[in-house]
Amino acid sequence: MTVYKGIKGFNVQSLATDPVATGGAWSESADLPAARHNAGGVGTATDALHFGGLPTSALTFSFNGTAWTAGGSMASNDQAMASFGISTAAVSATGELGTSGTDTTEEYNGTSWGSGGSVSTTRTQAAGFGTLTAGAIAGGYAGGASAATEEYDGTSWTAGGDLTIASYGGAAGGTQAAGIFAVGQTPPGTTNSVHYYNGTAWTAQSGTANLARAGMQSTGAGTQTDFGIYGGGNPVTNSTEFWDGTSFTTGGNLPSARSSMSVGKSGTSTSAIIFGGSAPPSIATTNIYSVGGIGDTIKNEGQVYYNTTTNLLKLTATVYGTGTWASGNAMNTGRSNGQSIGGRDDNIQVGPQGVTQTESYNGSAWTALSSPSNLGEGRAEGGSAGTSTSGLVFGGTEPGTTAITELWNGSTWTELANLSSARNENAGFGFGTSIFCAGGSSPRVLVEEWNGSSWSEKAEINTGRGNLGSAGTGADGLIFGGRVGTTFYAVTESWDGTSWTETGDLGTARNYGAAGGATSASSMYAGGNTPGQTANTETFNGTSWTEVNNLSTARTSGKGAPNGSANSMIFAGGAPSNTATEEWNVPSSVTNLVMTD
Repeated sequence: MTVYKGIKGFNVQSLATDPVATGGAWSESADLPAARHNAGGVGTATDALHFGGLPTSALTFSFNGTAWTAGGSMASNDQAMASFGISTAAVSATGELGTSGTDTTEEYNGTSWGSGGSVSTTRTQAAGFGTLTAGAIAGGYAGGASAATEEYDGTSWTAGGDLTIASYGGAAGGTQAAGIFAVGQTPPGTTNSVHYYNGTAWTAQSGTANLARAGMQSTGAGTQTDFGIYGGGNPVTNSTEFWDGTSFTTGGNLPSARSSMSVGKSGTSTSAIIFGGSAPPSIATTNIYSVGGIGDTIKNEGQVYYNTTTNLLKLTATVYGTGTWASGNAMNTGRSNGQSIGGRDDNIQVGPQGVTQTESYNGSAWTALSSPSNLGEGRAEGGSAGTSTSGLVFGGTEPGTTAITELWNGSTWTELANLSSARNENAGFGFGTSIFCAGGSSPRVLVEEWNGSSWSEKAEINTGRGNLGSAGTGADGLIFGGRVGTTFYAVTESWDGTSWTETGDLGTARNYGAAGGATSASSMYAGGNTPGQTANTETFNGTSWTEVNNLSTARTSGKGAPNGSANSMIFAGGAPSNTATEEWNVPSSVTNLVMTD
């Protein structure tokens, strides 16, 4: 029998049967209204709560699966607290005020916070699990690592059994009678140990129960036999590991390494949410973990193994189906040549010229937002980039060419520093404090970067043009297509943070298409003008474009989703003053594939 030990860095297991074809991936959702780390968190991917944290804050925000909204503030600016419960019955216990630990407890009812019973042991960086009326906290820092466990009944705290090893900055989940505690900082250093709680005493697990990594300031969610641990520090990591009651296996990595983030405590190995954290510095990013199509727990995606029964070398992999466009809900206002921020299911649309009203899309319906949410300057042909809670619109026609920049924070627009050069027909890409404006009207080669407070000029693009598409981040961007006069372009240029490089051309030269993609290697361009209207749709994989299924109707001057992907996109509006919406979706499943020997 052939023996396989390793293939290009993958360890190869010998298994008598195929593992359950399980694998999942993290996707980015709406950012928190403010960057935070060491904050509290509870809930699920569609009903989560975030509170407190650093920079010092007492603010509370709730998440409905699409967007964050403000809730009642805590009584104190707490951070590094233990949290448990659900969004309408949440508990924040202990923590840190300034430089001192605290024994306070606060309870949230979905609207406001009230005080609860005091914890016996003052501490910070403890881990919480359970419900408001049957919860617990374990470990923490109280002048040193603590092993103390305390149980809460909704009114008062009582002592529980100590951890088998004093630890702080660990991750916990489960119930008061069936809890789990993993990783953390111990007196000699970080640990990868796992402990079970039965409502009375803790038991250390051994052998394969330990994580592949030691660390602290990770976060976790789930039950005693279905528990996920995400990210963490010392060093900062992007790893995801899942516990099934016997051992840990790896899941899809976070898009970026981070620690000290908050988590929806009711998450599972198939559905989880984390938000905020430190990369460092503090970030506002929200990520959701989900599984693709087959309905089994996803844990082994990317695993290479040898099936000793069938004598086949295999791996688990996500298999994508054929993408299609489907009709979505119509917009309230016909829009063409406007601006878009966000993703397919959390999209914000503004413009065109003279239209200041903002519309939001949640994946099923458009909502016309009231006047406090109006764009300051209604404009056409401007650049845009970012998420549905932190996005930028810049330049455009109002009717004159403008340099005005406006920031959307999830509820209102605020005018910021102008572009250095007024222009329209410009493209935008990036997020947060690294957003780029490229091309447009004269000078067509000009590129500028937004750093959070001002614009500065960067390396010029190689082929000057306007009405072009764009995707990606400030360190990995993409621009494509465009027009100058009667000349239509298929040229594509990639940005590496320093310079522009021409890469694979579009299959169809065009402008005024709907574009987007949170990463340059998973982006899309649909419709546009060739000079006639086209329904052509293409996706980019980081190297080349591929033609996929066309739009249902040939259209031009609609908008896509900067935070979308080649698997999830939107085409909204179009000329003349169209209200139609089309949604792009690619079905996926995880399966075991045979590898060639």
